[in-house]
Amino acid sequence: MSTDRTVPTAPSGPLAAADELNRRLRSRRTEPAANPQLEALALAVTANQPVLLWGEPGIGKSAALEQLAAGLGLPLETVIASVHEPSDFAGLPIVGDDPAVTGVPMAPPDWAVRLARAGQGLLFFDELSSAPPAVQAALLRVVLERRVGSLVLPEAVRIVAAANPPSSAADGWHLSPPLANRFVHLEWTHDPRTVARGMAGTWPELTVPLVSAGKVPGAVARARGAISGFLTARPGLVHHIPGDAESRGRSWPSPRT
Repeated sequence: MSTDRTVPTAPSGPLAAADELNRRLRSRRTEPAANPQLEALALAVTANQPVLLWGEPGIGKSAALEQLAAGLGLPLETVIASVHEPSDFAGLPIVGDDPAVTGVPMAPPDWAVRLARAGQGLLFFDELSSAPPAVQAALLRVVLERRVGSLVLPEAVRIVAAANPPSSAADGWHLSPPLANRFVHLEWTHDPRTVARGMAGTWPELTVPLVSAGKVPGAVARARGAISGFLTARPGLVHHIPGDAESRGRSWPSPRT
C-alpha cells in the first residue's frame, strides 16, 4: 500500500527573493517604553468601554489594534464602516417557514457570527467618519447594546473604532451626537522618534493593565464616590451638548457617559 504525499517545495521563480525580503521586513521586535496613547487604549479596552481613535490617515491606528489583539490573544474583526449599508448592522430580514408564528428574524453578518462563536474578541470599526448618517444610525445599537440584527454579541467582545477628522476623511461626515456620545474619545498622533526607531525594527510594547481581584470592591466604591462628588460640585457637566456640529461629534458629557 502506497500513500501519495505532496512535499511542499520552497518558492522559486523571479519573485522568490523579493518575497523573502518582504517577509524579513515584516518581522519586528517590541520593547518596554512609555507610550501614553497605547496605555490609554489598553485601559479603555480593559475596562470594556467603546473607544474611538481620532487621527490623520496613515499614523498607525489600525496597526495599534492589530498589536493589541495579538497581545491579548483575541480574534480581531475589522469592519470598514464606510463601505457598508445600514442593513449590514441592523440585519437582513430572512423569511422562515411560518413568519406569522416566528416573525421575520434579522440575520447578522458573518463577522458578528464569528465573534459570537469565539465568545470574545476585538471588533474594530474603521473609517467611521466616512460612514453616512444612515449607517451611523444603524451602528447605535451595535455600539451600545452589542446587538447586530437578531444576534447579541458576547459581553467579552470589545469595541474600538477609528476616524479621521472630516477635513481629511474621504467624503467625511461629522459624527452624529448620539453615536459620538457612546465612545471614549482618544486623540491619536505619531511620535517621529517612535516611528524612526520602529523603522529600525523595534516598536513600543503594549502592556495591558492588570486588575487585582482583591481590590475590586474598594476601587468601585472610591470611583463611584469620586464621580458623584464631582457631579455634585459641577452639576452643569452632567449633561452639556456643544453648540457646533463638529464639537457634538466629539466627546461631551451626559448621564450615559
